[in-house]
Amino acid sequence: MNLIRDLVLFPLLLCVASTTIPKSLEAKSNPSIPLERYQLANGLRVWHQYRPDSKSVIVYLVIKTGSRNETAANNGISHYVEHMVFTGTERWNEEQVKDTISNIGGSWNGWTDREQTGYYALVADRDISTDLDWLSQIVFHPTFPVDKVEKERHVVFQEKGGQYGWLINQLEAWGYGYDLSREVEKALFPNSTLTMSVIGEEESLKRIDRNMLLDYYKQHYTTENATLIVVGNVEPSQLKPLVTNYFGDLRSQGKPNTITTAIPANQGTYRIKVAGPMLNDQIRLMTGAQTVGDKHRDRWSLDVLAKMMNRDLTDEIRTKRGLVYSLSAYNNSYEDVGYFAVFTRSEEKHRDTILQLIDSYIENVRQGKVDEKRLAEAKTALIRSWLISREGNGAIAGSLVSWSAILSNTEPIPDYVSEIEKVSAKDLVRVVQTYFVPQHRFVAIHQPAITLIVGLQIAGIVIIIVVGGFIIYKIWRRKKVTKEVNSL
Repeated sequence: MNLIRDLVLFPLLLCVASTTIPKSLEAKSNPSIPLERYQLANGLRVWHQYRPDSKSVIVYLVIKTGSRNETAANNGISHYVEHMVFTGTERWNEEQVKDTISNIGGSWNGWTDREQTGYYALVADRDISTDLDWLSQIVFHPTFPVDKVEKERHVVFQEKGGQYGWLINQLEAWGYGYDLSREVEKALFPNSTLTMSVIGEEESLKRIDRNMLLDYYKQHYTTENATLIVVGNVEPSQLKPLVTNYFGDLRSQGKPNTITTAIPANQGTYRIKVAGPMLNDQIRLMTGAQTVGDKHRDRWSLDVLAKMMNRDLTDEIRTKRGLVYSLSAYNNSYEDVGYFAVFTRSEEKHRDTILQLIDSYIENVRQGKVDEKRLAEAKTALIRSWLISREGNGAIAGSLVSWSAILSNTEPIPDYVSEIEKVSAKDLVRVVQTYFVPQHRFVAIHQPAITLIVGLQIAGIVIIIVVGGFIIYKIWRRKKVTKEVNSL
């Protein structure tokens, strides 16, 4: 269910301490061979990045549908459909589907998230035709074999950890859950489909039958709802006829439903707590604020702020003070909404100090106290990390997959380097003043009610008591029997 990202192989001879981006690096953000984008007559979008220096090609076929397009009645169906398309097509049975790419040395998979479902195959450049043929078959010509429906339902339940959803849901309702991020999203965006489980709930998964799978597939797996993304060594003149051959005759079957925009509650500061058992007595602590979606211009400033906070807070809280075992800052965004979070693992006794240090950092930024040198270093680190990732076809394709979900045919793909370079200290002050306000803030903690270690200790004590009691009983019983025999 994960995209291929961050395949890296790039000379590490770049000076991270530099506060400016050399022109030679800056130019790489706009390659000499640009991204080619066009649309077939049936609505299928094609995004092609030709990379003649590569020996491979990766192709994604992405459908704009996921758990946010579902309801409580069919929750998990996007992921279930993803499983089913691999079980047989009009030309191949399940074994042939799974061997077609593997037998030529390639790799393949599928994934489902809240807003997209995607399929990919990575092959040698000479095998581009097989790659496109395979994707066309599994995505637009699956047969949903009757005898595979129950098998894949069982597989999905195994991925889910078994059929114990009712118990997990009840424990979550009582506050004994584990998924802190999901609880944060429930608080920030109540009644939103963002809170839908991607893998689905036990009750809905049991209800889904083959007809429901087919209806959902026909509604969402349309050419007008799909984007073909090709990155690697295949020339445009070679690719276009192949795409037309394998996808040009397809016709849309239904009209997808769109996601409902998440409406923030704006009732913070939110206090969120879960108490599910853990291995040890560490707590997991999250604090942050509701922010914005992927297309909003502030996403770039929030990314830079996260990079700065990640480094500065790690230096202060982890390295200097030793208060946490780990720390990360990030901006998690979707099509329409997002949230900024600082996540730590620590001992419970340090919780208040950690929160005070994080709040103090945010307050300093709010007041305009931004270290320009640190800002420049954060921007340099982000840009160079991004440039390193551009060495791999998978990372480039993964980035395009994300943009394909939110950009129309006429909207340009933002230039990452220039967007990050434009972020100023004033931008950081502005986003903190805008989003880090009480009605958007949250503090979330996973503080286990019991740990495995304590549980084992309790279990050991119980065993000792039970065994000891049994031994005492046996001794007592033996003495009683002996006394009765002697009395005779």
